[in-house]
Amino acid sequence: MKIKSPAGKIILKLSILTAVIYNIWPLGYWLDPSALNDNYLSVLEVYSKPYAWVFILGDALTATVVIIIGLRLLKLIQPPRKRSALIGYLVFGVATLFEATTPISNRCDESISACGISPVQIFSIHDLASIIAALGLFYALYKSLAYFKARGKETAKSCLARCLNYTFWIWSISGLFLIASVGLNRATLISQALFIMACGLALIMLPLAMLQLTEP
Repeated sequence: MKIKSPAGKIILKLSILTAVIYNIWPLGYWLDPSALNDNYLSVLEVYSKPYAWVFILGDALTATVVIIIGLRLLKLIQPPRKRSALIGYLVFGVATLFEATTPISNRCDESISACGISPVQIFSIHDLASIIAALGLFYALYKSLAYFKARGKETAKSCLARCLNYTFWIWSISGLFLIASVGLNRATLISQALFIMACGLALIMLPLAMLQLTEP
């Protein structure tokens, strides 16, 4: 897909920016290396951490830009019935903003085992926001794919549609791997890293796919 409109080019640049900022967690190896030892990456945002503000700001900025992109696409995508994927995208942005501003519990500072996966932890504002953000992204990817399939075989086989399909499966498989690794308390850092990178890829592909919705 070739983007011709100035608004579309700006959206593409902002999308790449969100993907990069959302993946700044490797800075933790430099700023707070002990936090990344057998733990959730969200621990980097615990208020007691000296550089928590860096990672909180990163997630908050990602969420804000996603919301701005979503609101802009809201005006560009007509008629309203074509906005279903956009709803999931905006849900991701709003939920990520809540996630960033309500850091994970201090008890998770030591390890995943100390944090646990109890109902109390899962139903905390931070974890609920994380789950809702993931579901929003899943819905956006799913509905975007459904749109391309509904447009016919030619559109469904386009380069953009194929890339979106790959993104959907990469995101889904990495999400399942994350759930399994946290449940088993194995390879958690790797699974989190893969999932966040998959989210970054989705943050680039989704606006591109939704820009296609602006075409008649």
